Amino acid sequence: MKRAVALLAAVMSVCVLHAGAHRPLVTLPPATTMQRTDIWPPTPQTKRANLTAILTLDGPFRTFLGYLQETNLVEVFQKQAYLTDQGITIFVPVDSAFAAVKPSVLSELSWHQLKNLMMCHSLAKHYELSDFEGLSRIRPVTTLAGGLYTVNVTYDAGIVHVRSRWADAKIVGSVSVDAPMAIYELDRVLLPDALFHAQPPVAATPDVPAAPPPRSDDGAAEPPVEPDPVPTQYAPPGVADARVSASACGAGHRFARYAATAALAATALVAL
Repeated sequence: MKRAVALLAAVMSVCVLHAGAHRPLVTLPPATTMQRTDIWPPTPQTKRANLTAILTLDGPFRTFLGYLQETNLVEVFQKQAYLTDQGITIFVPVDSAFAAVKPSVLSELSWHQLKNLMMCHSLAKHYELSDFEGLSRIRPVTTLAGGLYTVNVTYDAGIVHVRSRWADAKIVGSVSVDAPMAIYELDRVLLPDALFHAQPPVAATPDVPAAPPPRSDDGAAEPPVEPDPVPTQYAPPGVADARVSASACGAGHRFARYAATAALAATALVAL
């Protein structure tokens, strides 16, 4: 009896498996194409300003640009501006500032010294004009040339001075202030003590506003006093001679005027 029951169970299992083997397969719906939502559109690249083009077109900066190209610093400044999070600030002396420096001062520098001098005219961060007030509280400020090449920044009623050991330069214009590269115009070349152990010979710059002429007791304007001539050892030929001649002529006219006044006074005393 038990064997019959076992045989019947085995036959029923085979029938169930056989029936399942012929059950139609369930067809899955075709896979749909899924669009990825985790891909962000490419970030637009910031337009890079061309330092060479700026210095060529926006002012008398050919001397500074020439030194940058000679020391391969154009690319260095561009990388500091666009491949770092800090940006860069560049102080660019005008051509007349370089002309005031005795030629041998810069020509006797080695290539590495000249490179450090140019890098001393830059800070490894972007600063707007309004930032210089806070920067003036930091003494000294390290330049891109490193810890041996520092400057002092002062801010007084919007006037910014950048001082090295042997130079007191003033920011006289903004060439470009857009981040990440700020460029400011200087009226003098920065001369650090790391390169110059004594005051280098630098001619005075004549770009100083003339003071109003003094007035005498009766309110009449006194004859102007001729300023001291600019040192002529660095001035171009012809210009220096013209300045000296003009100064001599002015002194002669003053002497003749004073002599005539003295003669009239003497005549009046004799008449009395």
